[in-house]
Amino acid sequence: MNKVKKYRVVYKHARQFLSGIVAQHAGLNERILKLHLLQKSKFDTISDANRQLIESLLNRNMMAAVINFKERESRLRAILFDYNPNTIVVEYPNAESLFNRFKQEFEIQNVNNNRNLWRQWADGIISGSNFMASFNDKKAFDAFVKTFLLNKYTKAALPMLLSKEIKGFGLALACDFLKELGYRDYPKPDTHLIKIFHSLGLSETEDPYDVYKAIVEMAKAVKEDAYTVDRVFWLIGSGKFYLVDINVGRNSTRFIRSTRLSKKFEPINVNDRND
Repeated sequence: MNKVKKYRVVYKHARQFLSGIVAQHAGLNERILKLHLLQKSKFDTISDANRQLIESLLNRNMMAAVINFKERESRLRAILFDYNPNTIVVEYPNAESLFNRFKQEFEIQNVNNNRNLWRQWADGIISGSNFMASFNDKKAFDAFVKTFLLNKYTKAALPMLLSKEIKGFGLALACDFLKELGYRDYPKPDTHLIKIFHSLGLSETEDPYDVYKAIVEMAKAVKEDAYTVDRVFWLIGSGKFYLVDINVGRNSTRFIRSTRLSKKFEPINVNDRND
């Protein structure tokens, strides 16, 4: 079985598997599933986009729990001037000045530790705001993103560029940022997708870059956008139907086992081309 055929077999099985999960839970239905596969543009201004960047920086390690962004947002919004990147970089010339402002407002432990999560977040906010300040408006940012949509390599180049420009962003968090803004060509190769794609031989390694490319390739093979493919496998892996606050539990291992037992699933022949 060549890789394109395998992508199609695995994706079809994933959709059936996910529908089975939905059917077995009284609080879920196909309408709710469809809502989780939708994603529209979520920003109107560069400040909106910068807010998402600032929030995406928290999706690693224990940072989200330490910063507690949602409960503190009203205070953070004031400190960060409604997330306006131009004002942020003027008022806070460096990450340490923003960290000092955080120390004034919040009780922060281990402030002298260079690995302090608030300090790391401040570093990401300043570098990210400097990057976002280079765009005048949403139209300019849209045009920038669209220059990378030629193929799977150029699509991967954008999150890699962001990971270099914005401190705290790796490939996965850069993809998370773009995905959450509504750009459906940028899936996030998180732990759930890495486990599934590598275990089923869809990705040669567990490197997020390899998994990212495989998701984009699968999307092309099954004639879906990358966001839809991402959500299908993420919902299987995480079990989190967040729009209705239902968690059915993780199903990656069960899905991998089920796929391997499927009669239509065959190992990829290394001599077959990825056509």
